[in-house]
Amino acid sequence: MDYYCSTKFTELQVHVQSRLLYNCCAAYPERVDLDWLEANPGRLFHTDTMLQDRKLMLENSSCASCHHGCYKYEEQGLASLRTLHKTGQRVTDIHAPMTNLAIMLSTDCNLSCVYCSPQYSTGWQKEIKKGGEYNIGGHKIANDNWNNLWSKMKQKERGIDSRFFNLLIKEIKLAKGLKAIGLLGGEPLLDNNFLRLIDHVRDKKIRVTTGLGVSDDRLKNILKSIKGMDITFRISAEATNRHFEFIRYGVSWNDFKRKVNLIEDHGANIEYTSSLSNLSVIDFDRFYHYSGNRKILLNVVGHPIFLSPHVLDPESKQDCMDKLKDMGEHSTNISKMIQKDATTSERNNVGEYLNQLSSRRRIGLDFLPDSFLRWCGVGQ
Repeated sequence: MDYYCSTKFTELQVHVQSRLLYNCCAAYPERVDLDWLEANPGRLFHTDTMLQDRKLMLENSSCASCHHGCYKYEEQGLASLRTLHKTGQRVTDIHAPMTNLAIMLSTDCNLSCVYCSPQYSTGWQKEIKKGGEYNIGGHKIANDNWNNLWSKMKQKERGIDSRFFNLLIKEIKLAKGLKAIGLLGGEPLLDNNFLRLIDHVRDKKIRVTTGLGVSDDRLKNILKSIKGMDITFRISAEATNRHFEFIRYGVSWNDFKRKVNLIEDHGANIEYTSSLSNLSVIDFDRFYHYSGNRKILLNVVGHPIFLSPHVLDPESKQDCMDKLKDMGEHSTNISKMIQKDATTSERNNVGEYLNQLSSRRRIGLDFLPDSFLRWCGVGQ
């Protein structure tokens, strides 16, 4: 197995709320030591852990942080973010400059996407608080102590005027090779400090990853404030109509389309990021045609494992394969995602999860293929 990944040498994701560093979005995080960072300016991207991981990669050895998000899936014959986004680039300097930085301001989010969790969405936190935790085959969706504390604090009490945020801004200014900055959530457009952060990084290329779970008025005000800036809206979506509304729970398909048109009318750049699960790959061909000529970046859902694209019945898999010829460059990647056979536990667990979601959210599942519903025991 080739353990190398160039992303480890070029990208960093920072969670301001929890003070965590991810040396690529799929890596296991490390908590930043503020005293150490203050004493070692310019090393946010070159912590001892990150440097050691890069050394291991150059020796073609497994590093623990990447086993968490990629290696363990590849060992099972599944697709990973590493294999999806693999390029021919090879960086060999463990002190190479960071070129891409992603900043997650908070978990504030009005949506409760089916593959998400309370750790990334206050929408999920509220649902768990009201209806209790999920436990599907040992996979728990539950609030932890941090979620409970965070939900009780007002935005101004947990804003970006913190020691860590101030150190982060200094690190951005010291990062001479930094080309692009991504703003993530939760839902970044909900954060009252969104525009203030933009002011600190307006000299960089900026990408905003959003599910558009905001009001029209708020979106219009933001678009007005950033007009003329080099900002791309990376919109999260991978299905249409009822499929979309079930996966991206909390926003309607028509509302979503209207907001996309609003962004386009203001002259902002648009591309999509699609997280492919077994629930979305069924309808992805329709979304692909809806997207027109806009760029689509594919991600694969690997956690929980029962939502992975391969957990499908044979008839639905064949239907997906028949549609792949119309999906251009994405055909090969999607084909690899669905090839592996699902285990009995994966099959049973997705059925149990769908039954619980349908019951709690009072949503019918008749938009899903009959063969898939029968296969995983939905409604039984």
